[in-house]
Amino acid sequence: MLAILLLGSSARSYPLQKGMNAGDLLFMTPQQLRTRFADMKSIGVKWLRVEFDWSRIQPDGQETYILEQHDRIVSLAQEFHISVLGLIYFCPAWANGGHKPPAYPPADPESFARFASVLTARYSSAGVRHWEIWNEPNLGSSWEPRPSPAAYVALLRAAYTAIKQADSGATVVSGGLAQPYNTSTTMQAGDFLDAIYRNGAKEFLDAVGNHPYGNWEKMDGPNGLRATMSKYNDQGKEIWVTEYGAPTDGKGTVVVSEPAQAALLKDAFDRSSRQPRLGPVFWYNYKDWCEKGRPDPDCYYGLLRFDDSRKLSYLQYMEVH
Repeated sequence: MLAILLLGSSARSYPLQKGMNAGDLLFMTPQQLRTRFADMKSIGVKWLRVEFDWSRIQPDGQETYILEQHDRIVSLAQEFHISVLGLIYFCPAWANGGHKPPAYPPADPESFARFASVLTARYSSAGVRHWEIWNEPNLGSSWEPRPSPAAYVALLRAAYTAIKQADSGATVVSGGLAQPYNTSTTMQAGDFLDAIYRNGAKEFLDAVGNHPYGNWEKMDGPNGLRATMSKYNDQGKEIWVTEYGAPTDGKGTVVVSEPAQAALLKDAFDRSSRQPRLGPVFWYNYKDWCEKGRPDPDCYYGLLRFDDSRKLSYLQYMEVH
Protein backbone atom coordinates (compact mmCIF):
# COMPACT_ATOMS: atom_id res chain seq x y z
CA MET A 1 0.00 0.00 0.00
CA LEU A 2 1.29 3.45 -0.90
CA ALA A 3 2.15 5.42 2.21
CA ILE A 4 0.37 8.79 2.52
CA LEU A 5 1.88 11.68 4.45
CA LEU A 6 -0.33 14.68 5.14
CA LEU A 7 1.42 17.95 5.79
CA GLY A 8 0.22 20.89 7.81
CA SER A 9 -0.99 24.15 6.34
CA SER A 10 2.07 26.32 6.98
CA ALA A 11 2.83 29.28 4.72
CA ARG A 12 4.03 28.46 1.24
CA SER A 13 7.35 29.75 0.00
CA TYR A 14 7.07 29.03 -3.73
CA PRO A 15 4.29 29.59 -6.27
CA LEU A 16 2.11 26.58 -6.98
CA GLN A 17 2.09 25.49 -10.64
CA LYS A 18 -0.83 23.11 -11.05
CA GLY A 19 -0.48 20.94 -14.13
CA MET A 20 -2.62 18.22 -15.68
CA ASN A 21 -2.24 15.22 -17.99
CA ALA A 22 -5.24 14.58 -20.22
CA GLY A 23 -4.39 12.33 -23.14
CA ASP A 24 -8.07 11.81 -23.95
CA LEU A 25 -8.20 15.35 -25.37
CA LEU A 26 -6.81 13.92 -28.60
CA PHE A 27 -10.01 11.93 -29.15
CA MET A 28 -12.65 14.56 -28.30
CA THR A 29 -15.02 16.53 -30.49
CA PRO A 30 -14.58 20.32 -30.65
CA GLN A 31 -17.50 20.83 -28.26
CA GLN A 32 -16.18 18.23 -25.81
CA LEU A 33 -12.80 19.95 -25.90
CA ARG A 34 -14.28 23.34 -25.10
CA THR A 35 -16.26 21.89 -22.20
CA ARG A 36 -13.15 20.17 -20.84
CA PHE A 37 -11.02 23.31 -21.07
CA ALA A 38 -13.67 25.34 -19.26
CA ASP A 39 -13.75 22.74 -16.50
CA MET A 40 -9.96 22.57 -16.23
CA LYS A 41 -9.84 26.34 -15.99
CA SER A 42 -12.48 26.30 -13.24
CA ILE A 43 -10.40 24.00 -11.00
CA GLY A 44 -7.21 25.99 -11.47
CA VAL A 45 -5.23 24.08 -14.11
CA LYS A 46 -2.29 26.28 -15.15
CA TRP A 47 -0.33 23.80 -17.26
CA LEU A 48 -1.39 21.05 -19.66
CA ARG A 49 0.88 18.25 -20.88
CA VAL A 50 -0.04 17.52 -24.49
CA GLU A 51 1.18 14.37 -26.23
CA PHE A 52 2.75 14.66 -29.68
CA ASP A 53 3.10 11.00 -30.66
CA TRP A 54 5.29 10.95 -33.76
CA SER A 55 4.08 7.46 -34.75
CA ARG A 56 0.52 8.82 -35.09
CA ILE A 57 1.32 12.26 -36.47
CA GLN A 58 3.64 11.21 -39.32
CA PRO A 59 2.92 7.49 -39.78
CA ASP A 60 3.97 7.13 -43.43
CA GLY A 61 7.13 9.23 -43.66
CA GLN A 62 5.62 11.78 -46.01
CA GLU A 63 5.99 15.50 -45.31
CA THR A 64 2.42 15.67 -44.07
CA TYR A 65 1.49 15.79 -40.41
CA ILE A 66 -1.79 14.82 -38.76
CA LEU A 67 -2.07 17.75 -36.36
CA GLU A 68 -5.60 19.11 -36.70
CA GLN A 69 -6.65 17.96 -33.21
CA HIS A 70 -3.42 19.30 -31.72
CA ASP A 71 -4.15 22.62 -33.41
CA ARG A 72 -7.55 22.73 -31.68
CA ILE A 73 -6.02 21.88 -28.30
CA VAL A 74 -3.28 24.49 -28.57
CA SER A 75 -5.79 27.13 -29.69
CA LEU A 76 -8.05 26.43 -26.71
CA ALA A 77 -5.09 26.41 -24.32
CA GLN A 78 -4.21 29.86 -25.61
CA GLU A 79 -7.82 31.04 -25.26
CA PHE A 80 -8.13 29.74 -21.67
CA HIS A 81 -4.63 30.95 -20.68
CA ILE A 82 -3.33 27.47 -19.89
CA SER A 83 0.36 26.89 -20.67
CA VAL A 84 1.34 23.81 -22.67
CA LEU A 85 4.16 21.34 -22.16
CA GLY A 86 4.51 19.40 -25.40
CA LEU A 87 5.61 15.79 -24.97
CA ILE A 88 7.44 14.64 -28.12
CA TYR A 89 7.80 10.88 -28.10
CA PHE A 90 7.50 7.52 -29.84
CA CYS A 91 8.57 6.67 -33.37
CA PRO A 92 6.92 5.35 -36.55
CA ALA A 93 8.18 2.13 -38.12
CA TRP A 94 9.62 3.93 -41.16
CA ALA A 95 12.06 5.78 -38.87
CA ASN A 96 12.99 3.06 -36.36
CA GLY A 97 14.63 0.51 -38.66
CA GLY A 98 11.47 -1.44 -39.35
CA HIS A 99 10.67 -2.53 -35.81
CA LYS A 100 7.15 -2.69 -34.45
CA PRO A 101 6.17 0.85 -33.39
CA PRO A 102 5.92 2.90 -31.34
CA ALA A 103 8.49 2.40 -28.55
CA TYR A 104 11.60 1.60 -30.59
CA PRO A 105 13.66 4.81 -30.84
CA PRO A 106 14.59 6.28 -34.22
CA ALA A 107 17.51 4.76 -36.10
CA ASP A 108 18.71 8.30 -36.82
CA PRO A 109 18.15 10.89 -34.07
CA GLU A 110 18.16 13.62 -36.71
CA SER A 111 14.85 12.33 -38.07
CA PHE A 112 13.31 12.86 -34.64
CA ALA A 113 14.95 16.29 -34.50
CA ARG A 114 13.31 17.29 -37.78
CA PHE A 115 9.93 16.36 -36.33
CA ALA A 116 10.68 18.38 -33.17
CA SER A 117 11.64 21.34 -35.36
CA VAL A 118 8.35 21.13 -37.27
CA LEU A 119 6.37 21.18 -34.02
CA THR A 120 8.37 24.06 -32.58
CA ALA A 121 7.98 26.17 -35.69
CA ARG A 122 4.26 25.43 -35.88
CA TYR A 123 3.37 26.17 -32.26
CA SER A 124 5.88 28.62 -30.78
CA SER A 125 3.86 31.63 -31.97
CA ALA A 126 0.85 30.15 -30.14
CA GLY A 127 2.82 30.11 -26.89
CA VAL A 128 4.00 26.49 -26.84
CA ARG A 129 7.60 26.99 -25.79
CA HIS A 130 8.20 24.05 -23.43
CA TRP A 131 9.03 20.59 -24.79
CA GLU A 132 9.64 17.26 -23.06
CA ILE A 133 11.79 14.77 -24.97
CA TRP A 134 10.41 11.23 -24.79
CA ASN A 135 8.48 9.58 -21.98
CA GLU A 136 10.06 7.31 -19.33
CA PRO A 137 13.18 6.44 -21.36
CA ASN A 138 14.45 4.36 -18.43
CA LEU A 139 11.83 1.66 -19.18
CA GLY A 140 12.25 -0.96 -21.86
CA SER A 141 8.51 -0.73 -22.54
CA SER A 142 9.01 2.92 -23.53
CA TRP A 143 12.49 2.62 -25.07
CA GLU A 144 12.73 -0.82 -26.65
CA PRO A 145 14.28 -3.22 -26.21
CA ARG A 146 16.03 -1.76 -23.14
CA PRO A 147 17.10 1.67 -21.86
CA SER A 148 20.25 3.16 -23.36
CA PRO A 149 21.47 6.36 -21.70
CA ALA A 150 23.97 7.04 -24.50
CA ALA A 151 21.34 6.62 -27.22
CA TYR A 152 18.89 8.75 -25.28
CA VAL A 153 21.45 11.56 -24.99
CA ALA A 154 22.02 11.40 -28.74
CA LEU A 155 18.27 11.86 -29.24
CA LEU A 156 18.11 14.62 -26.63
CA ARG A 157 21.06 16.45 -28.20
CA ALA A 158 19.53 16.36 -31.67
CA ALA A 159 16.09 17.47 -30.47
CA TYR A 160 17.48 20.20 -28.21
CA THR A 161 19.56 21.65 -31.04
CA ALA A 162 16.64 21.60 -33.48
CA ILE A 163 14.19 23.14 -31.01
CA LYS A 164 16.59 25.92 -30.05
CA GLN A 165 17.26 26.71 -33.70
CA ALA A 166 13.52 27.10 -34.27
CA ASP A 167 12.87 28.95 -30.98
CA SER A 168 15.93 30.12 -29.05
CA GLY A 169 13.80 30.90 -25.99
CA ALA A 170 12.25 27.44 -25.75
CA THR A 171 12.64 25.25 -22.65
CA VAL A 172 13.67 21.62 -23.15
CA VAL A 173 12.83 19.12 -20.40
CA SER A 174 14.39 15.66 -20.33
CA GLY A 175 11.97 12.74 -20.48
CA GLY A 176 10.11 12.12 -17.24
CA LEU A 177 11.67 9.16 -15.43
CA ALA A 178 9.73 6.18 -14.13
CA GLN A 179 10.52 4.55 -10.77
CA PRO A 180 11.48 0.91 -11.47
CA TYR A 181 14.14 -1.28 -9.92
CA ASN A 182 17.23 -2.14 -11.97
CA THR A 183 16.49 -5.15 -14.20
CA SER A 184 17.58 -6.33 -17.63
CA THR A 185 15.00 -3.99 -19.20
CA THR A 186 14.70 -1.11 -16.68
CA MET A 187 16.98 1.34 -14.88
CA GLN A 188 16.37 3.15 -11.62
CA ALA A 189 15.69 6.83 -12.15
CA GLY A 190 18.79 7.96 -10.28
CA ASP A 191 21.07 5.56 -12.13
CA PHE A 192 19.65 6.59 -15.49
CA LEU A 193 20.00 10.30 -14.68
CA ASP A 194 23.60 9.82 -13.59
CA ALA A 195 24.33 7.89 -16.78
CA ILE A 196 22.87 10.53 -19.10
CA TYR A 197 24.88 13.22 -17.31
CA ARG A 198 28.02 11.11 -17.82
CA ASN A 199 27.12 11.03 -21.50
CA GLY A 200 26.88 14.82 -21.75
CA ALA A 201 23.18 15.56 -21.17
CA LYS A 202 23.90 18.67 -19.10
CA GLU A 203 24.38 20.84 -22.17
CA PHE A 204 21.15 19.65 -23.78
CA LEU A 205 18.47 20.07 -21.13
CA ASP A 206 16.99 23.08 -19.37
CA ALA A 207 15.12 21.03 -16.75
CA VAL A 208 14.97 17.40 -15.60
CA GLY A 209 11.71 15.46 -15.97
CA ASN A 210 10.57 13.02 -13.30
CA HIS A 211 7.58 10.81 -12.47
CA PRO A 212 7.96 10.26 -8.72
CA TYR A 213 5.08 7.82 -8.23
CA GLY A 214 5.38 6.70 -4.62
CA ASN A 215 8.98 7.95 -4.49
CA TRP A 216 8.81 11.70 -3.95
CA GLU A 217 11.72 11.58 -1.51
CA LYS A 218 14.02 10.24 -4.24
CA MET A 219 14.04 13.67 -5.86
CA ASP A 220 15.56 15.67 -3.03
CA GLY A 221 16.97 13.10 -0.61
CA PRO A 222 20.71 12.62 -0.01
CA ASN A 223 20.93 10.18 -2.94
CA GLY A 224 18.15 11.71 -4.99
CA LEU A 225 17.95 13.32 -8.41
CA ARG A 226 18.90 16.74 -7.07
CA ALA A 227 22.07 15.24 -5.58
CA THR A 228 22.93 13.75 -8.95
CA MET A 229 22.41 17.12 -10.61
CA SER A 230 24.68 18.70 -7.98
CA LYS A 231 27.34 16.08 -8.69
CA TYR A 232 27.54 17.48 -12.22
CA ASN A 233 27.25 21.12 -11.06
CA ASP A 234 23.76 21.42 -12.54
CA GLN A 235 21.72 21.86 -9.34
CA GLY A 236 20.37 25.24 -10.37
CA LYS A 237 18.00 23.74 -12.93
CA GLU A 238 14.42 22.81 -12.12
CA ILE A 239 12.93 19.35 -11.82
CA TRP A 240 9.56 19.09 -13.55
CA VAL A 241 7.12 16.48 -12.23
CA THR A 242 5.45 15.66 -15.54
CA GLU A 243 3.36 12.81 -14.07
CA TYR A 244 2.19 12.05 -10.55
CA GLY A 245 -0.87 10.27 -9.18
CA ALA A 246 -2.40 6.99 -8.03
CA PRO A 247 -5.22 4.72 -9.30
CA THR A 248 -8.41 4.11 -7.33
CA ASP A 249 -9.46 0.80 -8.91
CA GLY A 250 -8.04 -2.23 -10.67
CA LYS A 251 -5.71 -4.87 -9.29
CA GLY A 252 -2.23 -4.28 -7.89
CA THR A 253 -0.32 -2.82 -5.00
CA VAL A 254 -0.46 0.72 -6.45
CA VAL A 255 -4.25 0.95 -6.03
CA VAL A 256 -5.45 3.29 -3.26
CA SER A 257 -8.82 4.36 -1.92
CA GLU A 258 -10.41 7.55 -3.24
CA PRO A 259 -9.74 9.39 0.08
CA ALA A 260 -6.11 8.25 -0.09
CA GLN A 261 -5.81 9.53 -3.65
CA ALA A 262 -7.10 12.94 -2.53
CA ALA A 263 -4.63 12.94 0.36
CA LEU A 264 -1.81 12.03 -2.01
CA LEU A 265 -2.72 14.93 -4.27
CA LYS A 266 -2.77 17.41 -1.38
CA ASP A 267 0.54 16.11 -0.11
CA ALA A 268 2.16 16.44 -3.54
CA PHE A 269 1.15 20.06 -4.00
CA ASP A 270 2.02 20.91 -0.38
CA ARG A 271 5.47 19.43 -0.91
CA SER A 272 5.95 21.20 -4.24
CA SER A 273 5.10 24.55 -2.68
CA ARG A 274 7.95 24.07 -0.20
CA GLN A 275 10.65 22.99 -2.64
CA PRO A 276 12.87 25.40 -4.56
CA ARG A 277 13.76 24.80 -8.20
CA LEU A 278 10.69 22.64 -8.81
CA GLY A 279 8.71 23.27 -11.97
CA PRO A 280 5.04 22.47 -12.59
CA VAL A 281 3.51 19.32 -11.12
CA PHE A 282 1.31 17.53 -13.67
CA TRP A 283 -1.33 15.33 -12.10
CA TYR A 284 -1.97 12.04 -13.90
CA ASN A 285 -4.80 11.88 -14.93
CA TYR A 286 -7.88 14.07 -15.47
CA LYS A 287 -10.44 11.32 -16.04
CA ASP A 288 -10.58 7.53 -15.74
CA TRP A 289 -10.13 5.76 -19.08
CA CYS A 290 -12.56 2.90 -18.31
CA GLU A 291 -15.76 1.97 -16.54
CA LYS A 292 -15.33 0.22 -13.19
CA GLY A 293 -14.37 -3.43 -13.19
CA ARG A 294 -11.28 -3.57 -15.38
CA PRO A 295 -8.15 -5.14 -13.81
CA ASP A 296 -5.71 -2.58 -15.31
CA PRO A 297 -5.00 0.14 -12.70
CA ASP A 298 -3.93 2.55 -15.44
CA CYS A 299 -7.64 2.98 -16.21
CA TYR A 300 -8.33 4.70 -12.88
CA TYR A 301 -5.91 7.55 -12.19
CA GLY A 302 -8.50 10.24 -12.91
CA LEU A 303 -9.95 13.03 -10.81
CA LEU A 304 -13.22 12.12 -12.50
CA ARG A 305 -14.71 8.67 -12.88
CA PHE A 306 -15.50 7.37 -16.36
CA ASP A 307 -19.10 8.61 -16.02
CA ASP A 308 -17.81 12.15 -15.24
CA SER A 309 -18.75 11.97 -11.56
CA ARG A 310 -16.23 13.61 -9.27
CA LYS A 311 -13.84 11.84 -6.94
CA LEU A 312 -12.60 13.49 -3.75
CA SER A 313 -9.36 14.24 -5.57
CA TYR A 314 -11.23 16.54 -7.99
CA LEU A 315 -12.40 18.69 -5.08
CA GLN A 316 -8.95 18.57 -3.51
CA TYR A 317 -7.31 19.71 -6.74
CA MET A 318 -9.72 22.61 -6.90
CA GLU A 319 -8.95 23.62 -3.30
CA VAL A 320 -5.14 23.63 -3.38
CA HIS A 321 -3.67 27.06 -4.03
